[in-house]
Amino acid sequence: MNSGNGIRIALYTQLSFVAEGLAAVFRTHTDLELAACRDGLSGTLDCLKSTRPDVLLVHLPSGVKLSELQEIRAADSRCQIVLWGQELEGEFAFQAIRLGVRGILPGNVSIDDLLAALRNVHQGALCFEKDLLESMLSQKRVALTQRQGQILSLVAQGLKNKEIAFSLGITEGTVKVYLYKLFQKLGMNDRLDMALYGRKNLFSGQLGLERIKDAGPPAVLLLFVSWLWRESSR
Repeated sequence: MNSGNGIRIALYTQLSFVAEGLAAVFRTHTDLELAACRDGLSGTLDCLKSTRPDVLLVHLPSGVKLSELQEIRAADSRCQIVLWGQELEGEFAFQAIRLGVRGILPGNVSIDDLLAALRNVHQGALCFEKDLLESMLSQKRVALTQRQGQILSLVAQGLKNKEIAFSLGITEGTVKVYLYKLFQKLGMNDRLDMALYGRKNLFSGQLGLERIKDAGPPAVLLLFVSWLWRESSR
C-alpha cells in the first residue's frame, strides 16, 4: 500500500489476482492508495465503516446485487462508488445510479482509463459510457416500491410464495397480492418471465456489448445522470 495523502481506494473483489494486480499498479502512482481489499459483502461493509475510503471500486464479476449496493451506500454515504468489470443492462445501471454509483466501467477498460476514472470520480465527476447512458434513456422505466423490488428479487432467485412470505415475514396471501400488482405493473402474466426480468434487471449481468469510444456523452445525457444523482441524494 502507498502512504501519504493519496486517494484512498477500497476494492471489493472475489478474485485475488485482480487485487494483486491493482495493488501493484497503485504502488507506481503516489496519488493512489489501496486502503483495503475485501472478498465479501460483510467485510466490505465493515471496511467502509472502519477504514473510511474515498472511493470503493466494486468488481462486478463478484455478482453484486442492487440490494447489496443499497447496503454499501447505507454503510458510508460519503464514499464514492465505482462499478467495474462487465457491461450492464440499462435498467440495472439506472437503478445503480439512483443508489449513488458515480461510475460504471467495462471489463476491457485500460489501466490508464481506470485510474483516470478513479481520480475523476474522487474529484466529483461522473464516469459512464455513452452507449450505457443512451440505453437508459431509451428504456421504459418501471418504478417499483422497495417491497416490490424485494419480492421480484426473491422470485428471480426461484423462491416459492411460501418461501418468500417466510423470508419477508409476511403472509402468503400478502405475497400473492404483491405478485398480482407486479404482474400488472410489468405487463406480464407468467412467473418465469418475471423471474427472467428480475435476473436481468436486479443483478449485475454480462451482456458483451461493444464499447463505443467517444470523447464524451452529449450534454443531455450528463444532465440526465446529474438529475439521477441529485434525486438519490435527497
